[in-house]
Amino acid sequence: MGMVVYLYRATADEVAGLAAAPDMVHETIFAEDAGERLVDFDKAWHALHFMLTGDAGSTDHPLSILVGTDEELIGTDEHGFGGYRLVEPSGVRAFADALSAISDEELAGRYDPSAMAAEHVYLADLFEEDGEEALPYVMQGVPALRKFARDAADAGNHIVGVLS
Repeated sequence: MGMVVYLYRATADEVAGLAAAPDMVHETIFAEDAGERLVDFDKAWHALHFMLTGDAGSTDHPLSILVGTDEELIGTDEHGFGGYRLVEPSGVRAFADALSAISDEELAGRYDPSAMAAEHVYLADLFEEDGEEALPYVMQGVPALRKFARDAADAGNHIVGVLS
């Protein structure tokens, strides 16, 4: 078992409901019918975040969506490693636009296991050991992330993120 980041597309009504009943966040985002409204990146989330932003921590960069801050929390996660964080529709749109401006090739070119290790990126030691052979694992979630981001932006959705 390890740390995995999940992102969920939430409507304004769902966010209002979750604000009123924060104990329902887990049940809402992990509902059986979540379908394409829920994405995860397995344990490659932190490496992908680093490739998107050039930083291991949360930044003000529009691509900094996989790692959040305590100010974004909308509730605590008793099942995971912290809390649920919320990205407003304007941030979702900025993320989707910035992501669409980067090609897969450009993103893959940012894969640097040594730099990741120096910044203490989760599992960087394994990426360093595996070298380029680990890149497909890190990139596997990118197509789903692109679709997720565009769908969320086009619908005016929020994103609820959790590290579990």
